[in-house]
Amino acid sequence: MEELTAVLRYFPLDPVTNPPNPIRQADLDRIARKTGASVTLAAVVGKSRTVEGDVIREDTMNSAIEEVSQQAITVSAQDETAFTRAVRALFKLYRAPRTVFGTWGSSPRGREIVYRLCDEYDGWY
Repeated sequence: MEELTAVLRYFPLDPVTNPPNPIRQADLDRIARKTGASVTLAAVVGKSRTVEGDVIREDTMNSAIEEVSQQAITVSAQDETAFTRAVRALFKLYRAPRTVFGTWGSSPRGREIVYRLCDEYDGWY
């Protein structure tokens, strides 16, 4: 069976990344242990990002998606059950990503599962 992969991208000022429910590595580790899936976090600060007080600015027009400020959670598993459980647990804790770019980098089958779970839990896609 092919490896299933989902990249869930959360961008700055997205409510999921602000208190009371910020993305925490400890939560991701717990989900990985419970489900048997691999769950990793990459925090990216864009090269053109500036912060002035409470205002965040970033020119993203000519940037690759991997270079834009974000927190990207990558879920991968060989087993569809483990993969589905991990994505479901992430959606319950943080909810689904909110942008059209929210799953870029996912495998085709991984994206299908994410979309189905979005409809079941979050209604976004």
